[in-house]
Amino acid sequence: MKLFLIPFMLVSLSNATYASSVKELSFTQSPISSDEKVLAADKDYFTVTKITVTELEEEYVTEKDAASMNKGLGEILMMGDKLIAFGQKVWDIVTAGRPTNTTNFVKPISVLPGVDKTGQAFYEMENWSVPKVKKFEVKYENLLGMTVISFTYGVHYQSGGTYQGKGNYLTGVNIEASNVYVAWGFSLDATSSLVGISNMGSSSNPDAAATMKINYSAKSVLQTFSASESFHVTGTGQFFPIQ
Repeated sequence: MKLFLIPFMLVSLSNATYASSVKELSFTQSPISSDEKVLAADKDYFTVTKITVTELEEEYVTEKDAASMNKGLGEILMMGDKLIAFGQKVWDIVTAGRPTNTTNFVKPISVLPGVDKTGQAFYEMENWSVPKVKKFEVKYENLLGMTVISFTYGVHYQSGGTYQGKGNYLTGVNIEASNVYVAWGFSLDATSSLVGISNMGSSSNPDAAATMKINYSAKSVLQTFSASESFHVTGTGQFFPIQ
């Protein structure tokens, strides 16, 4: 059995120049106030017109973060083709405009060999990769061009685990928020969840994949704004946004 108890430092995966990508999220909005006393300038301030997500440079995680990623498998969430997922299905990442500390109570997602329902196979697995975090910055802009909400979230995961010399599995899949900014008159809540698991390899040599989703719920005094993102992370360490 090989464990990953090695001293990690926060470090870039590459020394090459990194070109970030930016995408614009679609979102729905619903009015919650029609107060005619609100001035036109105030309506411009309280109305969100654009939500963008910027991909930041992928990083290794710190020794402290690595330890928090693996602290028990949690409950059985779902079973698939030669796979079984353990962990916690839904958790808050931002509550009332503040990042939720998930380190102490959230069980990260693990997608493991479906050989039993106890998770004992995990302790016989080896060849895990160094834990990584994929980071993104989310910004809400209003009609005045101001950033009224922003935060960073990181998708933590460890891939490449093998069982009896075969497969590529996942553990420590978790999403955490940081650097949350919410302007006066706005609020933000965000949750993450496991949507599904799939085998992107073969029956004899599985490549475990987890489909994750983040739901954003923002509000001003005039409107609510709802958006979401989904993505796959695989046992071979690949990360695929779902458009």
